Amino acid sequence: MKFRDYFSKEFGTSDRHEYDTLRTHYYRGRVEEITEKVCEVLKKDNCIIRGVDTERHEVNFDNANYSGVATLSVISFTEIAIDFQVMTFNILPGAKGKKVIERLYSELDKELELKKIGG
Repeated sequence: MKFRDYFSKEFGTSDRHEYDTLRTHYYRGRVEEITEKVCEVLKKDNCIIRGVDTERHEVNFDNANYSGVATLSVISFTEIAIDFQVMTFNILPGAKGKKVIERLYSELDKELELKKIGG
C-alpha cells in the first residue's frame, strides 16, 4: 500500500484497480436478490440503509465511522457486478475505507455465488 493511502478518506472499487482486493466482484444471481443480500450484509456491519434506488441499482448507507454507496451493474440476466465507494470520517483514516470494502466483499463472497473478480 502506498503511503498516501493511509491519509485518504475515500476508497472505491473498479475493474482494473491497482489493488487486487479493491477490484469489482461479479456474482451470479438476480439483481433483486443480490440487492437484498447487500442490504443484509450492510445491516450486519451496523449500517443504516439511507436509500435503495431500484432504477439505478444503488444502495446508499451510513455507519458511525463511514458512509458509502454500493452500485450494482447488471451485466446479464444472472450476472451482477458490485462496486463500492466508501468515505470515512476519521481525522487520521489509516486506510480504514479499504478495510471496510474488503470486509464487505468478504461477507458477500460467503453469502453469494462469486463468478469472478475484476474485468
